[in-house]
Amino acid sequence: MNCNIIKDLLPSYIDEICSEETAKAVEKHIEHCEECQRSLQMMKQSANSIQITTNEVAVAKEPFRRINKKRRIQVLLAVVLTFMMTIIGAWIIQDVGAVNDIFFPDEWGFATVTDDTAEMWEGVKFNDQNYIIFDSIFWRKEIVNHANNEKNVLLRVKDENDNIVIDEVQVPAGTSVKLEGLKRNKKYYIEIKASQGRFTINAI
Repeated sequence: MNCNIIKDLLPSYIDEICSEETAKAVEKHIEHCEECQRSLQMMKQSANSIQITTNEVAVAKEPFRRINKKRRIQVLLAVVLTFMMTIIGAWIIQDVGAVNDIFFPDEWGFATVTDDTAEMWEGVKFNDQNYIIFDSIFWRKEIVNHANNEKNVLLRVKDENDNIVIDEVQVPAGTSVKLEGLKRNKKYYIEIKASQGRFTINAI
């Protein structure tokens, strides 16, 4: 059997996948052929080098696998914690009165119009005070004519020096008006003009 055929059979011989008869023929030839012996040694060294390289790559990858796994766990924990904090925060804001008052301030006011001619201005009282103070940055500074009033009102706003700062704004029932230009921590007096009745006015 010539050397070229033996060299073609060497990979199968090294991997031990050739038949027993072929293996014996290769071994018999190699005993007497130095060139094929060298080829066999080189192939075995290459195979060992590939195996070592594969193992080294696997070992080198292992720390990165651990890091990636740790990173995935951290991301998952962050998502879960964010979701829980969102739910808890929403519950606190909705159900805890003090927090709700800070972030969503509002005051209910009432005014009674006794003159059916709708010519008199009546002051709106908030918690038994005839003024309101927008003392937080979270005030939207809007006045709502409650839908239950079922009547339109004219609205105006005065400052503590009795100066009119917002004059005669029409507010239909169930709607609101933005009070532009009002400052924080100042007393403002809300007055309405309407037909006879009791009116609920909400400041938000």
